[in-house]
Amino acid sequence: MGQNQLFQNLPIAALIINIYKKSVSANKQFVQLAGTDVQNIGELKKIFLKGGQFEKMPSGVVTENACIANPAENSIPITLSYSPLNNEEIIVTIEKFRFNIDSLFKNPDFRSIFNDAPVGFILKNTDSGENLWISPYLVAKTGYSCEEIAALSWEELTYDKDIPKQKSLLEKLQSKNLDSYFLEKRLLSKNGKIYWFSEFVRRFNLNNVNYQLIILRDISSEKEVETELQRAKHKTEEAERLKSAFLDNLPHEIRTPLHAITGFTSLLSDANLSVEERLEYVQFIQDSSNDILNLMDNIIEIAKLETNQVKPKKEKCYINSIFDKLLSDIESKQEILEKTDIEIKVNRGNPDPLYMIFSDPERIYQIISHLLNNALKFTEKGYIEFGFHPANNNRIAFYVKDTGIGIPFDQQDIIFRKFGKSGNINTNKNRGTGLGLTLSKKLVELLNGEIHVESSEGQGSAFTFFLPLEKEQKITITKPSVYGDINWSSKTILVAEDTESNYFFIEAFLERTKVNLLWAKDGNEAIEMYKNNSVNLILMDIMMPEKDGYDTTREIKEINPNVPVIAQTALALPDDEEKCYSAGCDYVLVKPINSDDLIATIKRFII
Repeated sequence: MGQNQLFQNLPIAALIINIYKKSVSANKQFVQLAGTDVQNIGELKKIFLKGGQFEKMPSGVVTENACIANPAENSIPITLSYSPLNNEEIIVTIEKFRFNIDSLFKNPDFRSIFNDAPVGFILKNTDSGENLWISPYLVAKTGYSCEEIAALSWEELTYDKDIPKQKSLLEKLQSKNLDSYFLEKRLLSKNGKIYWFSEFVRRFNLNNVNYQLIILRDISSEKEVETELQRAKHKTEEAERLKSAFLDNLPHEIRTPLHAITGFTSLLSDANLSVEERLEYVQFIQDSSNDILNLMDNIIEIAKLETNQVKPKKEKCYINSIFDKLLSDIESKQEILEKTDIEIKVNRGNPDPLYMIFSDPERIYQIISHLLNNALKFTEKGYIEFGFHPANNNRIAFYVKDTGIGIPFDQQDIIFRKFGKSGNINTNKNRGTGLGLTLSKKLVELLNGEIHVESSEGQGSAFTFFLPLEKEQKITITKPSVYGDINWSSKTILVAEDTESNYFFIEAFLERTKVNLLWAKDGNEAIEMYKNNSVNLILMDIMMPEKDGYDTTREIKEINPNVPVIAQTALALPDDEEKCYSAGCDYVLVKPINSDDLIATIKRFII
């Protein structure tokens, strides 16, 4: 068979081009593909819509994508392969274009189109088992490199509990019962952190090659929101249940004392009553009235606490004095409830009558009173003990324990929720609104403390709450004498004040002391002046431009925590004063300030 005959019988379209003579020989397959014969390069170019390098000799095999016009099929995408045949001729083979996905995804320029997508891609050739592409998104999320992800099996990357459901879907995919599937699963990152991902997997066939495309998107934040919504839904449902129980029980809690009030009031009209009977009936009426009043007070107090309308009033708090009152109260209630067989124990961690802490005595009394009332209510025999003692982390612990009915372990969390109570709310043994412990918890938290319960059903309960031992921040000044000669010529006071008239007042007030004054008109200037001068005391205005007195005080106290800082502020609310002390100020003077107060305060700190 001659060369020309062999060329004509090639199973693919082909051309032999003489680049010098510009002549073209086309075989039968090309004529069939193009729908026409060609004799020279000029004719050949006319049928090419795109591509075609026919006038230069290639150095080796060159491949090019192109497109030709066909009278019957309009345009046909093709792939051209150029090869030198001799010094003058080249042979060109032509195939209809076939999408080569393996080559395409190995091209970095093509992959870069998808690299910034906010989802992860994995493309696999399932026939060869080769991972053609793993996008950087997955590298960033999992902490593994592309090579590590390719080397790991999907089971190694998947959280254990999610493996069975994915395995089932993959088996259906591989058996061709499914073309694709979607699931939500957890992936394990390299550092052990678990992320939620949505995963879409699709199998497809291209040019008789089987592929698998996996698209992954991090949905961890969405899952967190979903979890929070579920938790909120559960809390709402639980709150509604408790609220319904509260409303069901509320009529009894009000009607019982009202019944006593109306009943004994009517009995008081009996003229034949003895003085002792009359006093006894009056006592019943007073006690029942107090029960209703306490109920209303508790409801209002909780509402105020939940809307942040209550602020602690911290002051010197004499603990043993509070305990004396609590003991008197509980013994009185013990007689009313006819539970005199119960022993009341008091454990004073410090018996000194003057032992004190810095806190809110009214709130401490309120908390322990609620706990004691509960203990008395649910204890029929044995004892009730309350006390206090030092605790770790610079705290003080208060406790109330009893030998009452106790609380089942699975109900110990609910008792602190609003309207929440242990056990069957409809039993006479467990009557009540369930507000006392809720109020106690909120009051403990108001004082920056925490409360816990330890209990066993049938063996009693122990409630303990911890409060921080705070140093008294406000200094009570016994004013030194401001009369006579005061010579502070060796002292320097830095005045941080943005208002000129206010500075001149201070200057006039202190003129007779001969003190050296430095004037800073804003916070930044005050800091720089303090750094560059020997300053004995600072008068700090709170409302200043650039940097306020709070931040300025904090920065200066970081440089020297011992330098006295006296705040001058027109803000007179308790919260504003507390902010000054929290920022590090040693004392607060509320404007308008008179000269005697100013000198007396400075004299306290500067000598």
